[in-house]
Amino acid sequence: MLASDYSALLDHTRRVTFLDDGQSVLVTRGSGRLFDVETGCELAPEIAEIPWDRAATELAGYPDYMTKEIHEQPATLRRIAATSRHHVRQLAALIGQARDVFVIGCGTAGHAALAEQYLLARIAEHRVTFATASEFQYLQDFVTRGSLVVALSQSGETIDVIDAVRAARGRGASIAAVVNVEGSTLWRFADHAVPLMAGPERCVLSTKTFAAKLAILMLTAYELARQGDVGCACIINAADEIERLLAGDRRDLIRRIADEISTRDHLFVIGRGPSYPLALETALKVKEVSYVHAEGFAGGELKHGVIALIEPGTPCLVLAPRDETHDDILAGAMQVKARGAMLIGVSPEPHEAFDYHIAVADLGPATAIVNAVPGQVLGYYLALLRGHDPDKPRNLAKSVTVK
Repeated sequence: MLASDYSALLDHTRRVTFLDDGQSVLVTRGSGRLFDVETGCELAPEIAEIPWDRAATELAGYPDYMTKEIHEQPATLRRIAATSRHHVRQLAALIGQARDVFVIGCGTAGHAALAEQYLLARIAEHRVTFATASEFQYLQDFVTRGSLVVALSQSGETIDVIDAVRAARGRGASIAAVVNVEGSTLWRFADHAVPLMAGPERCVLSTKTFAAKLAILMLTAYELARQGDVGCACIINAADEIERLLAGDRRDLIRRIADEISTRDHLFVIGRGPSYPLALETALKVKEVSYVHAEGFAGGELKHGVIALIEPGTPCLVLAPRDETHDDILAGAMQVKARGAMLIGVSPEPHEAFDYHIAVADLGPATAIVNAVPGQVLGYYLALLRGHDPDKPRNLAKSVTVK
């Protein structure tokens, strides 16, 4: 059996062999033989044991994997807070020692990487540079010996990420990986790998691994600031708040909002500062699963062209945590409200501009983890209302392994 992600094999086996560059495998009925491509010599395969069990891949009473994995986020966050300190301290040390640091990823992982740029600046007063992995080759002239590239990936097989870290290694950089699949190509390539410990993620959309990436990166920032215990407490608080959000009236409110906007052609999401990557991620979740055209914007960019897209009734989701961006993002919300937008506020407190208010607790920097969840749930309900399978959106693959 062959797979790009070993979670697909768990129904059949927990024993796997990873192929390295320059290797090929001849698969026949009942066996597989490993060869060196250059010499043609047969190799003895190294057998690894998958750290996940089959039960983790079962629906366990949930209607689909997207629902299951959204609800697994609190347990994932608590696991990270309880067991990740050693790995995170090492990553923080590497970041502190590096001449310069680049954080890269694609899609959802890219949004987590962008969030890290804000989190490290706010929590640890440390500068890193974000780059989309597929664009990193055009910035690699800045990578030198002494640089550190931190690569984020759920699968560890994303081709754009693999190509980026190979190019960086060729220029003398060290590689750190934050990855969910232990033993994957990125895991084996990295000088230091941090496991996300999110367990198998079967839905094509990333939900719990996004929360896990934010948690790992937030803890890294706190460790760099020598406040690791504070960071762990923040992660646990985020887990508790997500659990409350998913179990209470707020989930029903999001369902009603989805019903209200399910026939609309567009949805816009705005945020500022650390909420800007969350705006991008919320929009991505909605368009991936429901096929509604959704776009995330930095709130300050509204007046630079975006506001021309607002028409009466256009739904606009506003991420308004109680931080230094609060007044500015509400000012932007009032601007789109004046043009007729229907505002959905995600904020600790209501505001006169909001047509709907999804209340979230004020958890400081950890609010970013919680604020990702309303968008996940909204996208899910929009998909159902529009007749789409939330686990298998069209044209998408879980692991992007080809150019």
